Amino acid sequence: MMGLIRYGLLLSLVAPAMAEEALKAYNTYQSQPFVVGQGGLAADVVAYLNGKLKGKYQFTLSTVPRERLNSTVINDPKFKGVVLFMSPQFVGDADKTRFRWSAVLMEDANGVLSHPSKKIEYVNPDTLKGKRFAGILGNKYAGLEERFGKDIDRDDVATELANLQKVASGRSDVTIMSQSIYRYLIKHNGLDGKLHVSATPHISFSRHIFAAKAEDKLVMALDEVMAASKTDPAWKALLAKYSLN
Repeated sequence: MMGLIRYGLLLSLVAPAMAEEALKAYNTYQSQPFVVGQGGLAADVVAYLNGKLKGKYQFTLSTVPRERLNSTVINDPKFKGVVLFMSPQFVGDADKTRFRWSAVLMEDANGVLSHPSKKIEYVNPDTLKGKRFAGILGNKYAGLEERFGKDIDRDDVATELANLQKVASGRSDVTIMSQSIYRYLIKHNGLDGKLHVSATPHISFSRHIFAAKAEDKLVMALDEVMAASKTDPAWKALLAKYSLN
């Protein structure tokens, strides 16, 4: 009898650990604030999710180049894990039929940044006609690709910060960058007041988390966390830490 009791106690102790599923959380953004030293937004979001999903799921952050994600995850509709900070149009899934998408993680927009002495208010691609555009190597810019090398000069570098510095110094006329990135970089690199942000962005979008199409249970759990985060002081503090609210 005592043996059965001990066995029952043992099962009750190990059951929660056995139920927790270990998964990778992929992040392809290697610039600040997504990666800051050994931490950053991606690491903090994973830690927040792990705290809320304890006993159900446990994520391990894996920051990989976008090209690697494309070859190992995007082309495998049954991949295991989740991908952070994406929007359906970023991965050719505007109709949300390839992957299972979470509720909104955060809102974002691609801002159009210029020098304060030569402010550019964006209306459409024609706004940038004749301008020197500071781009990121490998990035594609919706509505502008066919204009580069024709009536818009494009000069690429490897980092977002380098582009902000080029525009702030007048070496380029304009750049386009996500709000989640430029707000942090401007605040932490002495660029306050040195750049003008157009009132109209290039595009606005929401960032989500996606998983394989069949992962309903996983994404439903994420959605519950995100719904509760709207009134969670810890989540609001996380966003404020990275100038995201």
